[in-house]
Amino acid sequence: MRKSFYAGLATVLFITALPELSPAAGLIITGVIDGPLSGGTPKAVELYALEDIGNLSIYGLGFANNGEGSDGLEFAFPALSAHAGDFFYIASETEQFVNFFGFAPDAATGKANINGDDAVELFRDNSVVDVFGTVFKDGTGQPWEYLDGWAYRNDGTGGGDSSAFHPADWFFSGPDSLDAAQANLTAEYPFPVGSFLPASGPKPIPTPEPASLLLLASGLAGLAAGKGKRRGRQNK
Repeated sequence: MRKSFYAGLATVLFITALPELSPAAGLIITGVIDGPLSGGTPKAVELYALEDIGNLSIYGLGFANNGEGSDGLEFAFPALSAHAGDFFYIASETEQFVNFFGFAPDAATGKANINGDDAVELFRDNSVVDVFGTVFKDGTGQPWEYLDGWAYRNDGTGGGDSSAFHPADWFFSGPDSLDAAQANLTAEYPFPVGSFLPASGPKPIPTPEPASLLLLASGLAGLAAGKGKRRGRQNK
C-alpha cells in the first residue's frame, strides 16, 4: 500500500516538474490607428504573437469608448493557431482598410469603431492581459490621443499580463498626423505596419528535454522503490 503511495507521489512530482508550456501573455497589442479616410477609417488594432498559440479563441478584444469604462469582451478571435512572430489586424471594416494599407485585415467587426480618444483592452480567458489607453478617461487632449493618427508599441515592451496602461511603452504620432493621406505608404508619418520587435525575438512554446525528464522519472521511481523496501524490512 505504501509502495503504491510513493509511486503515485513520484508520478505527481514528475508531472508538476514539467516546465510551464504556455505563458499567460502570448498575444499583445502593438498598434492602434484612427485613419484619415471617409468615416475616420481605417480604424484598426494590430496585435503580435509573442509565442506559439495553439488556440487563439482564448483571446478577444474590448473597445472602451469615450472614457465610459470597459464594455468587456466584444470580439473573440477564431479558433485558429498562431506562430510566434505573427501579426494580426482587427479593423472596423474591410474596404477602406484595404484602400489604405493594400492588404486585408484578419477580421472586421463594427465593435472596433474606435476614435482617437478610445482605449482598447485585450482579454485572455475573459481577463484583461493588455490595454492601450485609459479605460475610464476620454483620450481627447491626453498624451495618448491618436485622432487621425496612430500609436505604436516600442520594441521590447509588453507581455507582462498587465491591465494597466504604460504610456512609456508607446510611441505616439500625435493627432492629425495622417491628415490628407490617401494611403499609408504615401503618408508623411506612416503607421509602422508589422515592425514591432520583442525583447529577444519570438518565443516558441518551450519543449521539455527528453533526457532530463527520463532521468527525473527514473530517479523518482527509484526513490519510491527504495522507500517501499526499507518500509518492508522494518515490518519484519
